[in-house]
Amino acid sequence: MVENSKDHRFTVDLEHLQRIASPVQPQIFRHQDLLRTLQTSPVIDQKGLVNTLDYIHFTNGTILVHASDPKYGEEFLLQARLGACKLEEIVCLWEEGAVPLLENARLLHMIVSDDLSLILFPIQVTNLNGEGFTAALPVKGHLLGKRRVRRHPCQGIGVNLTQSGFRARGELIDFSPLAFRVLLTPDANGSFIWLNEDSQCMIHLQKEQRILFSGLCRYVRQTGDLFERALVLAPLEPGIQRFQKRKTRTPRLRITPPLSAHFKHPFFRKPVQLDICDLTFTGFAVEEQNEDSVLLPGMIILGLEIRYAGALKMICDAQVIYRHRAGRGRVSCGIAILDMDFRNYVRLGHIVVHASDPRACISNEVEMDALWEFFFDTGFIYPKKYNLLQDRREEFKQTYDKLYQGNQEIAAHFTYEENGRIYGHVSMIRAYQRTWMIHHLAARSLKGKRTGLSVLKHIVHFFEGLYRYPSIRMDYMIFYFRPENRFPNLFFGSFTRDLKNPKISSLDLFAQMNHPTDGPQIPLPEGWQLTEFKARHYPALERFYRNNSGGLLLDVLQLNRLSDGDEPLGEVYRRHGFLRQWQVHALSQGEGLKAVLIVNRTDLGLNLSELLNGIKIIVIDEAELPWKVLAAALSNLVTSYPVGTVPLLIYPAGYPARQDMKVDKQYLLWIMAAEHGKIYLEYMEKKTRMALRFLIKYLLRKVFPRR
Repeated sequence: MVENSKDHRFTVDLEHLQRIASPVQPQIFRHQDLLRTLQTSPVIDQKGLVNTLDYIHFTNGTILVHASDPKYGEEFLLQARLGACKLEEIVCLWEEGAVPLLENARLLHMIVSDDLSLILFPIQVTNLNGEGFTAALPVKGHLLGKRRVRRHPCQGIGVNLTQSGFRARGELIDFSPLAFRVLLTPDANGSFIWLNEDSQCMIHLQKEQRILFSGLCRYVRQTGDLFERALVLAPLEPGIQRFQKRKTRTPRLRITPPLSAHFKHPFFRKPVQLDICDLTFTGFAVEEQNEDSVLLPGMIILGLEIRYAGALKMICDAQVIYRHRAGRGRVSCGIAILDMDFRNYVRLGHIVVHASDPRACISNEVEMDALWEFFFDTGFIYPKKYNLLQDRREEFKQTYDKLYQGNQEIAAHFTYEENGRIYGHVSMIRAYQRTWMIHHLAARSLKGKRTGLSVLKHIVHFFEGLYRYPSIRMDYMIFYFRPENRFPNLFFGSFTRDLKNPKISSLDLFAQMNHPTDGPQIPLPEGWQLTEFKARHYPALERFYRNNSGGLLLDVLQLNRLSDGDEPLGEVYRRHGFLRQWQVHALSQGEGLKAVLIVNRTDLGLNLSELLNGIKIIVIDEAELPWKVLAAALSNLVTSYPVGTVPLLIYPAGYPARQDMKVDKQYLLWIMAAEHGKIYLEYMEKKTRMALRFLIKYLLRKVFPRR
């Protein structure tokens, strides 16, 4: 076959040849101008022609037969299918139910399209009957035109067109990234008279109520009448802005061997495979041959698979963001990940982090002996903490074996390792229904270099994709730390204090103390009640917290919200063999709410400071709540804990001291609304640059002394 040349005069008219108004009705042929170009059009030899016809037969494709009616002097097109393939003969069968061929009609040409090129060759009929015909195999054919981009027939894709109040509905006929064709009828009481061809329109393409594309388009051409019309439309924008731009672009990684994207095209359902050029936590870029490109900016791809090294597979929903030229005959397309579940995201995160720093790992499989050595050596498990755990250490180790060795959807662990030894660690766990908690942040030096900042920078990059994906269910991020701990105070606390917007990020100070569980149950004084927290209690709690903090704690707890329709977190934990429960109680005197007690339960040591395995107390009326009354209420709640003491977190932090009670320590609870993650990421980038220049060495010496 000769080299295909492009003749754009024909690309405008090919659609009229390929669409038959009905599979049983002939269509008038009005493009005699195409036949006048045969002498100058490229030639296709017989071998190339046979290969094309064999492929059409193999794929059950159709051809067009160009015929003439001597009686009226008209020319028309008929649709046919190829019969059995023979060496010197072409067998064609009329479509079932087709209108019989007109008497004395002459068959002139066969027209074949591969959705990119249009090939025409003469017919030398050797036999003609009511079922079809046979013809001698011609010596050559002619390439009449070539599209810039291949066009694909589509089925089952609904179309909704709107323009200044006019609306029409229909279906997608065929598609390319440069233009697509739709067949539409106007809504009741509407008319195509109202359609302004000189103005743009909004197009929605959808399947089973799921939007697959939405964007502004311009008209290229149209055919039809006032009741039904075929329109060719071209998208107006070469790209879309899915997410807010960041001041600093996330680094793009070229990974060897390259990952690949696999999906069924949302419009024509054929499999597509593309190599990934560069990768981030939130998306990737691919390149396509221009004539075979299939990606349209704004198009949504459901169930896309990112594959790595032929073994690892990550499934996501994605959207094409842009389509740019990338050199001769190629285009570059950017694809944003719209959604991905937590397990798939951990796999993707490990690839990205490990490619940028071979010592960095994000996984659910950590070597446990190395982890225990790290926790004890860094002092993260200190003597007093271990004293609380040692009697049940086997149960504690079993919990961590499941947590760190299983493929969990409730937790992920970042480690910084060399030769199997851990030098940095941070973990995150789903703490409440739509809240994740960062914990277990610790580090030690590696060859004289501090690793704390590296750990934090990697987990911040990991967070960039984490908060975007609805399936991960991260509306809020929380982190508990001691006020005297300078490292988290610099990178978490200072963000909140500098921002000065508690509805984006808040800090609440809690007093922490241990309460015995083996004492007698004490009845409440007359007039006091400990009941389940109800909706009627919420206004008093909200009023108190709004005026004392104005932060996000109540949003995290979701005490005034109905079920979000997702699987309850307790059930998610149970499926993985863990415990996670919380019950909320109201302590009242008469009708006055005095305190709210949130009883949290998890497996022993799931959080080493037991911040999810204790009682959180919000004291609403300090002046009217004696400690002995609160202690009586606690005596009725601590019996469910199988240990000798249970930790209490009390807000406001000054309440126990004002009741002459000894406080063990204090914790700051940092909360951030994840939807504002862009602000935090930009702050962290700025802060780490400053720290590298001026502060970090001094602070890290204080927090992580050399060993």
